[in-house]
Amino acid sequence: MRQKTQSYRAYIMKQKIVPYLFLLPNLLIFAIFIILPALIGIYYSFTDMTLFTFGSPDWIGLENYKTMFSNPDFMAAMWNTIKLVVVTVPLMFGAALLIATLIVQPIKAKGFFRAVYYWPVMISAIVVGIIWQWILSGDFGLFNTTLKALGINPIQTFINPDFAWWSVVFAILWSRSGYYMIIFVAALLSIPETLYEAAEMDGATKVQKFLFVTYPSLRAARLMVFILVTMEIFKTYPLVVTLTGGGPFDATTFTVQYIYETAFQKYQVGLASAMSVMMLILVTIFTAFNFFMSKRGENK
Repeated sequence: MRQKTQSYRAYIMKQKIVPYLFLLPNLLIFAIFIILPALIGIYYSFTDMTLFTFGSPDWIGLENYKTMFSNPDFMAAMWNTIKLVVVTVPLMFGAALLIATLIVQPIKAKGFFRAVYYWPVMISAIVVGIIWQWILSGDFGLFNTTLKALGINPIQTFINPDFAWWSVVFAILWSRSGYYMIIFVAALLSIPETLYEAAEMDGATKVQKFLFVTYPSLRAARLMVFILVTMEIFKTYPLVVTLTGGGPFDATTFTVQYIYETAFQKYQVGLASAMSVMMLILVTIFTAFNFFMSKRGENK
């Protein structure tokens, strides 16, 4: 009996420990390449660290944060980023959901359309920026060439700040909507058909079925997409640099680009770290807001 009890305890311990052993490599990678650099960055944000600092940097407290908030260029970049998130996240969400809803309908060549919509996702962000720069460039771009052929005056695309800003939004939507479409397609296909049959028996229209069956059933997918899109838009950098270079007049200079320039062109690593911490706080706020709105929806 005692031997069986010991064997049972050993079995229970094995069941508890083995899963963590499988997770250990990923946890170590996450800790070394994510957690540790983040902690180092937070420490540097309170120091005068530069790219040419050898040894321990001097502790300066909140000076970097004071400098950051008194810097109009950084505040403009932060405002550009917040505006991009507020505009692009709902557009990305709506576009991905609309495409996914159309894709799951009983139409011919569904696989072809899924591939077409997903294809831009597989292109590098830098290549996407180059493609749209070629399409929208002022004198020789495909867009303005078409306007000239139609007898319409060309638009100075990357000289006009508003047009350049919306060009970034459109390029992001074109290149990333397909990724989130796949998440919605998987969620839509998991909705039980019996729910739609019950709605039909009650005389629900297609719009009513979408509002009262489809949309509520996508709660988990909606939350995931909102969080992933928000985090991705905050980190937007390669596409913007290749498409507009942050111009014109810094209209498309976003936080990540400004942090990069501060750290590797101005060599102010401590100040750039403070800016990174500020961006982390903003991402956390937006993510918490999404969770709050999701929980509020569940309670209703």
